[in-house]
Amino acid sequence: MTDIFTAIILLFVVVDPVGNIPLFMAVTSRLDPTHRRRVLLASVAVASGVLALFALFGIQFLGYFGVGIADFMVASGTILATFSIYYLLKPYEYAPATEGVEVAVVPLAVPFLAGPASISYVLVISQQMGALTALAIIAIVSLLTLLTLLASDYIMKALGILGIRVIEKLMLLLSMTIGVALIRKGVSMWLQAPTV
Repeated sequence: MTDIFTAIILLFVVVDPVGNIPLFMAVTSRLDPTHRRRVLLASVAVASGVLALFALFGIQFLGYFGVGIADFMVASGTILATFSIYYLLKPYEYAPATEGVEVAVVPLAVPFLAGPASISYVLVISQQMGALTALAIIAIVSLLTLLTLLASDYIMKALGILGIRVIEKLMLLLSMTIGVALIRKGVSMWLQAPTV
């Protein structure tokens, strides 16, 4: 149970809905509240679907190409750490959207909610805990993400843009350390593997 709770927290950190609040507010700034809510629901639904597909079929897909769990841990850890560093250093450039359908899928659902980092971590969860557990974790994190973004106006008022930026950077830093830990575990598995 502790492992599941930890996985929920870590996936929530990787998805980073709090850090994505400024993006959500910026790209939907020209939409009315009802339209904005529909965009939010659509983006979370699409992101959840993408993560669920990788949880169900990602391991089998990788196995078809002979990719082992150690290989995947190193690769996903590298992706997670790299993207975290990239977004830590990237300047904020968000263009407002006029249509909700497009922005709900790109960039809100993919890559910001269901990007390479979150997909990589979902694959690790699926490998270590099973696909059904991974689906349950995705459902819980998706609900938490939805609630967080629905409360974006209140969170923005409470924390301010500076407070949200600080939380975003802290989550990215934690996400980067998760990536480093995955690389370390993968390399450790390589070193412990029996030689043929």
